[in-house]
Amino acid sequence: MNKLLIIGIGIFLFIIVFLYFSKKGKENLMNIFTKVLFRKKGTIFFHEDDYCQVEIVPKENMSDLIKEAENIEDFSTEYGFSDIYIRNEHSINLSQRKIKITELESILSKLEVKKHTDVMTGYGNDYRVISEKTIGFGKNYSAIYFDYENGVVKNIWVSNFFEFNQDKLTDVLLEIGKKWNLVLMDWNSSELIDLSNKEMIRKYLNSKK
Repeated sequence: MNKLLIIGIGIFLFIIVFLYFSKKGKENLMNIFTKVLFRKKGTIFFHEDDYCQVEIVPKENMSDLIKEAENIEDFSTEYGFSDIYIRNEHSINLSQRKIKITELESILSKLEVKKHTDVMTGYGNDYRVISEKTIGFGKNYSAIYFDYENGVVKNIWVSNFFEFNQDKLTDVLLEIGKKWNLVLMDWNSSELIDLSNKEMIRKYLNSKK
């Protein structure tokens, strides 16, 4: 066999092994294989920093959410942007509500926006991976997302509101909030919204225009 071919194969295998055993490299490698071998591309994208940054969670967490927001404010006052604050886990997780995918989709369809089952995440234009078991309703960088496990919704979050019809979004958030006793926590602005209160939802959305 040609020596150059052997060397080339050796280098290729070395790169594959190197990428496989590094966390981000492994994700990149799997993403490359997915794109090249299966030609699968997402139809909507959310920045990885937006994951659960504006999230919908059980109302039982309200007091903890308020305390956490205060802790974040104190942390940012002391450290600014020189360090990262890691939020605590919720006392009551959304998955404990046992929300079925079909139930949530039925409500989100009232937004009258496109449903996306091929969702991408990452950052910039260079690093993008498929967000497994994730569904989004929206377009561009404005959507409501949820991920799931075994047919049960794990997390619901929002990335921007500007593409939605505000009246439809208000009604959908209200229905979600009342049906499963949920609140919306916006960690970007430390705002806690009771999703059973239509006027509070409306004022919050108006502030995001």
